[in-house]
Amino acid sequence: MDMTESLLEIYNQISIQQYKTDMGFKALVEGVHDNLFVIPEYQRKYRWSKEQVEELATSLIRDLPIPPIYTFRNELGQLEILDGQQRVMSLYFYFRGKFFKSPKESVFDYSDLDVDNERSFEEVLEEKYHNIVPTQFFMTLNGEKYDISYETLPVALKRKIDYRSISVIEIKISEAEKRDVTLHKIFTNLNNGGTRLSNQELRNGIYPCRFSRMINSLNKENEKWRELYGRIDEECRDIEFLYRFCAMKKYVEYDGMNFKVNDYKNSVNKLIDHFAEEAYGFNKEEVKTYQRSLGMFIDLLDISKKYFSKTFLLEGLFVVWDKTEIWTEKFTDRICSKIEADRIIKETQQGGTVSITNMNKRWKRIYEILSDDVG
Repeated sequence: MDMTESLLEIYNQISIQQYKTDMGFKALVEGVHDNLFVIPEYQRKYRWSKEQVEELATSLIRDLPIPPIYTFRNELGQLEILDGQQRVMSLYFYFRGKFFKSPKESVFDYSDLDVDNERSFEEVLEEKYHNIVPTQFFMTLNGEKYDISYETLPVALKRKIDYRSISVIEIKISEAEKRDVTLHKIFTNLNNGGTRLSNQELRNGIYPCRFSRMINSLNKENEKWRELYGRIDEECRDIEFLYRFCAMKKYVEYDGMNFKVNDYKNSVNKLIDHFAEEAYGFNKEEVKTYQRSLGMFIDLLDISKKYFSKTFLLEGLFVVWDKTEIWTEKFTDRICSKIEADRIIKETQQGGTVSITNMNKRWKRIYEILSDDVG
C-alpha cells in the first residue's frame, strides 16, 4: 500500500462533515437563553472583561467580521459549543444588558450551573451568580463615547443588528463510538489559536471523564484544600496540582532504596498528560482509590500557605507518604521548615528540579528526614 492509499484509508475511517448556517444575532442569543446552545463541561471558564464585550458589540454594530461558532449536536438536540463560547456568552450579556458588577468577578464556571429545560439560561445563571447586574455598554469612536446598550439603540439600528449574520458551523461525526475522542481532538485544534488555553484547560477538554469529574468536585468542595489554595484558579492550576499528585501515585515506584518514575521523560507536564489519557478509561473503583488518597493526604496538611505554595515540597511529602507509609502524623510547618532548610534538599533545587536524579535524591532525603522525626 503506497502513501496515498494509506492516507485515504485513514481519512475514510471516520467521516467528519461540516454544515454551515448563517444565523441572525438575535436568533443566536435567544438560542442561548432557551438552552438550544449549551456549553459542554470540558469548556474553559468564561473570563472576558466588560471592555472585551464592548469591543465585540462594536464589531457587531459596525458590521465588522465575527469569527464563526463551531458546534456539535448532542443527544438532546442541543448544539454544544466547541469553539466560540466566549464570543457567544459575551453577545448574550450584551443582548440582555447585564454583566458582572466587579471586573474581578467576571469569571464563571459552566460546570457550576444546573442547566435544565424548565428554566432559561438567565434564570440558572443568576441563581448561582448574584453579582450579575444591569449594565450599560459603550463604544468610543473618534474620541467620543457612545452608549451602545442594546435596549437604547434606535429601532432601525436594532433591527439591522438583529439580523446580522453570524456563521454557526455544525460538525457531524459518522462513527458514534469514536465521537468523544474525535470531538476532544477537534476542540483542542480549534482552541490552540486565539487566547491560549493552559495545559490543564486542554486536558479538561481532551479527557472529560469520571476521573476528571471527581477531581473537579474535590477541587471545589474540599474545604481544607480550598482554604490552603485560596480562590479557584482561572487557569485550573489548582486542578493541575491534584492531577500531579495522582500522576505521581500511578507512576512512582519505591524499592526500599530508590524512587523511580515510570514513563518519565524529564517533563512533569508530559507525565500529567500521559496520566490524564490513562485516567480517561478509569473505572469507578480506580477513581475512588485516587479520591481516597487525595482526601487522606489533604487531611494531613496542617501547614501555612508559605509552605503550601512550594510545589517541590508538597510533591515530595505526597510521594513519600503514599509510597512508604512511614508517616501518619500531621504535616506541620515545623517539619516543612526542617525539610526546606536541609542542605541536600537545597542542592536538588539547583539546575533542574524535575530531573529524575534530583527527584529521587530529594524524595530519598525527605524520607530520611521523616524517618528521623518519627524515630
